Amino acid sequence: MSESSSHPDSPAAEQQNAERQVVRVLVGTSVIGKTADYGLMLVAPLAVLGATGSVAGAILTFALRGVAYAISPIIGVYLDRYERRGMFAAAQVQQALCVVVAALFLDREWVVAAALFLSGLGGVAASLSSQFVLIPELIAPDNRARVVARVSSSIEFAKVLGFLGGGVVLAALDARAATLGIAALYGIAGLWAMRLPRVPVQPARTSLRGDLAVGFRWLVKPEIGWLVLSMAVSNLALGGLGSVLVTLMGDRGTNPTLISATLAIGLFIGAWGAQLTPRALPSWSLQARILLFQALAAVGFGLLVLEPPVWVVILAWSVNSFALGLSNVVSITYRQEAIPVHLAGRINSVIRMFIAGAVPLSGMTYALAEARGWWLWGPAVVLEAAALLIWLLHTVRGNHDRQLTTGGATGS
Repeated sequence: MSESSSHPDSPAAEQQNAERQVVRVLVGTSVIGKTADYGLMLVAPLAVLGATGSVAGAILTFALRGVAYAISPIIGVYLDRYERRGMFAAAQVQQALCVVVAALFLDREWVVAAALFLSGLGGVAASLSSQFVLIPELIAPDNRARVVARVSSSIEFAKVLGFLGGGVVLAALDARAATLGIAALYGIAGLWAMRLPRVPVQPARTSLRGDLAVGFRWLVKPEIGWLVLSMAVSNLALGGLGSVLVTLMGDRGTNPTLISATLAIGLFIGAWGAQLTPRALPSWSLQARILLFQALAAVGFGLLVLEPPVWVVILAWSVNSFALGLSNVVSITYRQEAIPVHLAGRINSVIRMFIAGAVPLSGMTYALAEARGWWLWGPAVVLEAAALLIWLLHTVRGNHDRQLTTGGATGS
């Protein structure tokens, strides 16, 4: 009989059980919330497209949900000031209420756009809380990389559920029923989040302006600044890719179920990639792994640019999603190692303002190219090439600096 089974009530065993419960709740909440997110990504553009017939309008409407990242530093300050479980749960409920409004006014494009923008505020708070605030607070350092991989892979699987579920309900019923179902999922996620332990914080001792300054000062640190620049530029290219594919396939008259299945297959592969991350080239530096995975994502994107048949779209989207699943886990681990836990909300909110805030700008870039009659993929191709070059230069420079340091230490 093992020692842990002999002493089930020992402090170590109790801590392990408590941590397992935290992981189960985080995974459950993340799966439910992300299923809603990606169901909304499918349903909202197709609903607007059906009501208006405008490809650019459909892309732009959903892109507004991500504009909330422009004020994410303020959201991050409040995440660091108030009890964190409550903020996480409230963020899910706020999204539910906004999506109900969108469901009731699907025939009014600007009401839908405003409701999705406001729901984005809760989306920002939920995203920051789950991976960048609650995990460092509730999970021991030695287990964080494993938990990040598990939560991230679960999120990727949830994206599949969101696309498939949204497509099935949309095809079987209508856009309003699908949207109300998505609102219900957000509400359930909020209730489930209340099973987490309370995470009190120290009372704020600085002003809002001072807290904002803390987050922005970290951008000048090379290990953070280069990551933010590269990932933000890459997201300008790839961030809106899912909604663009949905809209383009819908414009060609593709059945919603086939659209959802096409994207779901790729996202399933992405979930597998996130799950494999701890075993994918663990001896490499985090910087080198990010570079390799981002380059692989660019290969998948390059195939999509050719606007191939559906079976090639599935393959290319799968490659892109697999690589981004790997890259996302590594980049989150990279940030968790670099950022102090008590500053996680403020610093990560600033980082996310640029990295995640680039996603709606990506959709707007595609919409602008379509509206102006440009080559739809042109701006994204240039941006993705620039992102790879930026991180390549940083990785090479970092390797060079480490060699100099090692050489100096050896020679001393």
